[in-house]
Amino acid sequence: MSTPAPGQPRRVSPAVYRRRRLVALLALLAIVTAVVLIIVRPGQATPTPTETAAAVKPTVAPVVTESATPTPTPTVDVSDYKECSTKNLEVMPVLDAVDYQAGVLPNLSLTIQNTGKTACFYNVGTATQELTITSGAETYWVSTDCQSEKSDTVAILEPGVVYPSAPIAWERQRSAPDTCGGDREVVPAGGASYYLTAKVGGVSSKSSAQFLLY
Repeated sequence: MSTPAPGQPRRVSPAVYRRRRLVALLALLAIVTAVVLIIVRPGQATPTPTETAAAVKPTVAPVVTESATPTPTPTVDVSDYKECSTKNLEVMPVLDAVDYQAGVLPNLSLTIQNTGKTACFYNVGTATQELTITSGAETYWVSTDCQSEKSDTVAILEPGVVYPSAPIAWERQRSAPDTCGGDREVVPAGGASYYLTAKVGGVSSKSSAQFLLY
C-alpha cells in the first residue's frame, strides 16, 4: 500500500463512498418524512361532514287518531237498502257512571246496533229517541216531556256497529209536560237508586241501567 504524496487528495475507498451515499439518502428521506408529517398531522383524522341542524328534517310520527264513536251514515236515497227489522235492532241505555255524588249531573245516552247480517236504514233521529228514568214503580223523568228540538234522521246502519246518541245532562229533577216553563221538583238523593231505559222508534231496550244519586 502506497502513501499519497503531500498535497495530493486522499483517495476514498469504495466502502466509505457507499456509506456516505447511504447517509445522504437517509437524510433526504428524513426531510421528506418531516414535510409529510407537517402537512398531514397524524392523529387528526379528516372530519366527516355532518348535516347542519337546519338541514336535518325531523321525522314526525304520524298521529293515529281513533274515532271515539261511530256515527250512522245519513242518506236521502235508501232505495238500495231495506228498512231495518225491529227484531234485528238492539237499543241499550248508557250512563257515564254508576253513582253520582251531590252536585254531579248524570249524562244519559243510548246506543243502537244492527244485529242483522246486512246494512239497512232506520230513523235514528231525536224525534224517535226516548230516555226514561224510574225508581220502583214511579217514573221520574222522560226525555220527551219537554224536548224542544226534534229531528228525523234516516241513516244506514251497518251490521255489528254500535251507534251512540249524544249525551243529555239530567238536572236531577222530575219532568212533566206541564212543568217545562217553571220550576221542577228535585228528585230524592242520599243514595237513592234509579233505573234508565231507552227507546228508538219501535225498539225498546231489553234491560235497564241502574245508578245511585247522593
